[in-house]
Amino acid sequence: MIKAVVLDIGGVILRTRDRSCREQLERKYNLPAGGADELVFNSRAAKASTIGLVENNAVWDNVKNYLSLSDQQLSEFKELFWKNDIVDYDLIRYIQTIRPHFKTALLSNAWKNFRCILSNVHHIDEGHTVDHILISSELGLAKPDPAIYQILSDTIACEFKEILFVDDFKENIKEAKFLGINTIHYQQGIDLIKEIKLKLKM
Repeated sequence: MIKAVVLDIGGVILRTRDRSCREQLERKYNLPAGGADELVFNSRAAKASTIGLVENNAVWDNVKNYLSLSDQQLSEFKELFWKNDIVDYDLIRYIQTIRPHFKTALLSNAWKNFRCILSNVHHIDEGHTVDHILISSELGLAKPDPAIYQILSDTIACEFKEILFVDDFKENIKEAKFLGINTIHYQQGIDLIKEIKLKLKM
């Protein structure tokens, strides 16, 4: 029986509506298709910040140096890079409605300082929006490391079989399923609220 609903943040709650702005950056700086995401998310600095080893500024310093940007150009790059990101507030409101009946949590691979961004920019707060927010950079390890799912289980006081976990990365879903966690692999276009409701009726 499911007792907790746990959502990823980036790619599930916070999604890129379309890649038009990032494609604009790729054309401007002669990057290959998908190159803007690769430069920002898959750099050595980004991976280090995801497990709390460096500040998130190191990610942008890497972008600045790689593209030889001025401070103003970097600021414009960042603004355009994030421009089409939206928060699914319908999903958040639904999750809040089930809090009297289920434990709720967010489990995110994210850079340092992400908790402040969640609160100050998106108004997503632990104890208000959901019961718990677990962030990889604060824990020192990231999905799909099985240890992070054990920390989740301990934090929300639920066995793996009692957790419903939603993520957009196949490798994160695969490890969670291997551990016995109920999962939904989020993909663009699915009615996620409907999928969660169906799972909670099982």
